[in-house]
Amino acid sequence: MQTARQLGFALLLLAAAARAEVTLEAVRALPPLPETFPSDAALDARVDWLQARLAATGDDTERYRTQRLLFDEYYYERQDQAAAAVCRENPPLRLDFAYRERCILASVSEYEAYMPALLSLASEARQSPEKAAAAALLKDVAWRQSQWGDIAGAFENFEAALAIAPADNAELLGEIMMDTATSYIVNGDESYVRRGLALLADARVQMQRALDDPKDSSDKRYLGDKVVLTGFNSGIAYALHLSDYEKALASFAQVADQDSPYREDALVFAALSAAELGRFEAARAYLARSESEKGDASLSGPVAQQYLQCYRQITARRWDRGHPVDACLALKPETSLEVQLDVFKRLSESDDAATARAGLIGLKRLLVEKVEPQLRRRASGAASNAELMRLQRESDLKSVVLKQQEALQRERDETNAQRQNFFIALSLLLLMAALLAATRLRAKKRLAEQYEQLSLADALTHLGNRRYLEQHIGRELSLLNRMRHEDPAVSLGIYLFDIDHFKSVNDRFGHAAGDEVLVEMSRRIKVATRGADLLVRWGGEEFLLVARVDNGARCAQIADRILRAVNETPFEISGHGPLAVTCTIGAVTCPFIEGDNTPIWNELVGIADQALYLGKSGGRNRWLIVDNVRVAAAEDVGALLAQPLQQAVDAGLVSLRTS
Repeated sequence: MQTARQLGFALLLLAAAARAEVTLEAVRALPPLPETFPSDAALDARVDWLQARLAATGDDTERYRTQRLLFDEYYYERQDQAAAAVCRENPPLRLDFAYRERCILASVSEYEAYMPALLSLASEARQSPEKAAAAALLKDVAWRQSQWGDIAGAFENFEAALAIAPADNAELLGEIMMDTATSYIVNGDESYVRRGLALLADARVQMQRALDDPKDSSDKRYLGDKVVLTGFNSGIAYALHLSDYEKALASFAQVADQDSPYREDALVFAALSAAELGRFEAARAYLARSESEKGDASLSGPVAQQYLQCYRQITARRWDRGHPVDACLALKPETSLEVQLDVFKRLSESDDAATARAGLIGLKRLLVEKVEPQLRRRASGAASNAELMRLQRESDLKSVVLKQQEALQRERDETNAQRQNFFIALSLLLLMAALLAATRLRAKKRLAEQYEQLSLADALTHLGNRRYLEQHIGRELSLLNRMRHEDPAVSLGIYLFDIDHFKSVNDRFGHAAGDEVLVEMSRRIKVATRGADLLVRWGGEEFLLVARVDNGARCAQIADRILRAVNETPFEISGHGPLAVTCTIGAVTCPFIEGDNTPIWNELVGIADQALYLGKSGGRNRWLIVDNVRVAAAEDVGALLAQPLQQAVDAGLVSLRTS
């Protein structure tokens, strides 16, 4: 019944309302809201203002715009039921694809339920004149497909978005092309890696053209950073995926000469490429330059510094066989699978027996802990698709056989030679069809095996993992920098929360019960947060949320909402009855200091972690938010982390808000 209701509502949204008197062009032409709109007030005040405006106007276009704004207020506050009710009362216009997409997501929370509706909406959008909206919708659909492991579907929709995105929308084109190229390089075989490289080259040309055009209104700083990033990503593709070190060196050398956040990384990988080509003097020079850049780049958090030191050691070992590689044997668990696979493969090929053994052990661990679980998760889906194709082929063959049997019945008076020729032709047809089906099945199996090598999801909770966060946090921070040009009050809330006394749950009820608690915890937090927020399982019983907030008070409201979602009702544990569960939250807002906070986002997670454990020591089942008072520069954040948080509070460097 629930599925039917959801499907019916989704179809209503896809059909949209036919209003002859209201058009999307007319809505866009309306003047901005009056300055009396209380944008900084609480939700209830904003809703009351909009409802009063609805009651005071008789203009259908203004009513549509106001109800759409009312929907947005509920939607971005994660009040999906109220938002869905607005959608039913004020169905979206047919061409208002952004509103229609959000209405679907507000009405249906499960991936299996909303994805068919989004795919249908994307298909309709592609046929409409709203090409920018259609491209943005396809990009969103592709992102959700890649998040849930449908890599083939994600590739298809990324390509469709590229095909229809307006050529003069440099920022949209750049985002689509960069996301598509990254998916090709990380998830594909050699042919896809090369397609990703070609796409990066096209993105660079498009963004450079917008940079050089004084009439283009795009964010020049954002585009300039993305132009440099295309060169760095190209170098990674050549070095880690294609082993074409000549081209990798050329790409990294260009980035290393730029004043960019990727310089240290580019210098290290340039040294590796030069060493692989036997150019040891050049490699030593790149390593020396990388040491002078250490810690100054945006990618130089603890995880990146660890694997960059590992690549320095691998490079030095090319001319010094006795050089240690201890950094490679201590890679942090959150290091991306792409890097771990490359490092352990290089170690396993060493002529030193102990190093080769360590590399093989690392590869085995990755296989057991990451690759095999991913393969099992996706194998059932791949097998189902293959079985559907087989059944379709079987049905087609049965139809062919039936038609031919009818023809034989009508032509039974023909000579034996004619019947014999017919059966020979039929046999050849069946053999060719069977060979075609087998070939398609083998091809899908090979493709499925390639896609199983990398994953961005946690196996237990199906949330994103740390690698997923690393791939998407840069986009959130870049979007934050652009949004703050228009509204300086906008920020990101970074929340690290941990289940209280989780060890006792495992000790008392067993690890199966602990897993149920983690799964239910993730479900409740997903319900309490927006789909646009970044929610990941940080490790063990820890979760991390990155959410956009429009003022400081909203940061605390989100923390309150998480606490309520967890502790308002007990958790139902199989065989054990209700279990009271609480959590403690440490939070910090970004930007923590004025300017671009991209280089220190790892350190901000560390500050949230300090607040979490201070909250634990202060009684648990609470939240603590750290606010900056006198930390003026990015380099001072490391010193802040080096001392206890309470000491920093006492010194007046930061202040605390708590529940």
